[in-house]
Amino acid sequence: MNKTERKSRLAKVVRLHLANRSTYLVVPAVVVAATFLLSMALYAVLLLGLAEEAPRELYGLGGFQFVPFYYAVTVGIQAMMYTYPFAMAMSLTRHEYIGGTVGLASLFAGSLASFYSLGRAFEELTDGFGFGFHYFGLVSWFAQFGWWEQWIFVAGLILMLFMAGFCCTTVFKRGGALRLVAELTVWTMALVGLIALVTWREWWPAVGEWFLALTPAVTGGWMLVCAGLLSLGSYWSIRKAVP
Repeated sequence: MNKTERKSRLAKVVRLHLANRSTYLVVPAVVVAATFLLSMALYAVLLLGLAEEAPRELYGLGGFQFVPFYYAVTVGIQAMMYTYPFAMAMSLTRHEYIGGTVGLASLFAGSLASFYSLGRAFEELTDGFGFGFHYFGLVSWFAQFGWWEQWIFVAGLILMLFMAGFCCTTVFKRGGALRLVAELTVWTMALVGLIALVTWREWWPAVGEWFLALTPAVTGGWMLVCAGLLSLGSYWSIRKAVP
């Protein structure tokens, strides 16, 4: 198979996912609009109760601006549950299916990250829509860094969450709910063991310094690494998953 044919087959996977475009376009737009309006309403109520001399620059009010990112988990789950049987019926290989899905997830993450970056630029230009309201700027931590660092962070977070939902679904398709619960339990116990090791060795000060030194770009880079590992885990699980 030459390079052109491979790209064509990967494009088939993308088109297969986009058969239900509302999952990638309409629903995210509705979630962003709903959380934006809710955050603005809460901010307006808060302003009514503040004294005149109280600061107006508030970031991360309620955390609703992160809700659209969590929706990526649902998108990842639906991507596997709804399209995998059709991909196999179209004689697409599992490798092509994973590659096309990761490509679509990257496009979805990059698009939403770009939208938030543009929204942040508009907020900065209008001084928080004229009354110090911030939604697309996420939290004050990002204000210290350029828009491109926030873009990497948001794209990495969305891609990681997407692949987390997708990976869990591949495990479910391969071995059912029992296997999924068992693997999640193992990974949770491994995390608990790691926390116990750090506590025993008294490494928490060093861990805290490492976290404080992180920038949005570096954090986003680590999340992209996690997304890559989840993609490999998905491919490993999907090899024996039935349509």
